[in-house]
Amino acid sequence: MPYTLAKFFLWGLLMALAGGIVGWLLRSLKARTDLARPQTLPIDASESDRVRSELESAVAERDRLRMELADVRGSSAGALGFSTTLDTSTVLPEPVEPVEPVDLDLDAARAVLGKRIALDDLRVVEGIGPKIAELCAGIGVMTWRQLAETDIGTLQSMLDAAGSRFKMHRPGSWPQQAALLASGQWEEFVALTETLAGS
Repeated sequence: MPYTLAKFFLWGLLMALAGGIVGWLLRSLKARTDLARPQTLPIDASESDRVRSELESAVAERDRLRMELADVRGSSAGALGFSTTLDTSTVLPEPVEPVEPVDLDLDAARAVLGKRIALDDLRVVEGIGPKIAELCAGIGVMTWRQLAETDIGTLQSMLDAAGSRFKMHRPGSWPQQAALLASGQWEEFVALTETLAGS
């Protein structure tokens, strides 16, 4: 009798173990197919362009409204005798000037930066890694000049939409850094990134 119970128990244990292994294999196979499915879906270029144009028009409308608000604030504050100066305790990023195309000397960049860089490699910008460079490409920002001309709010919206793992990134200086890179101001770029690393 004890031999039969031990044998029954051993067979039950082996069947439970086999069932657990088969269940685990089926679950991992299903997870792989679920993960692979979205990667195989074709990207509709027209839908992507439509979303991009809607985003650009929304950004343009927001900028227009900001300018109108600034005009209204300036005219009403001046009429009432209020000061229109900014509170200097708030640090605002420097405005980004439009970047004129120049022929960039990447050998000079290597001498100043201490490493070889590729033209328009967004990963050179402090705070942008390979994943964020992919996100930037997804919204049509693939060059230093394009990044320099991109609104900080657009970059922050891109990071917010990408998920919680990107919440720690702050794109406030990215356009300024990109403007320096696009215009070949290597020394100024190094000085800016050292300032950012120190803060």
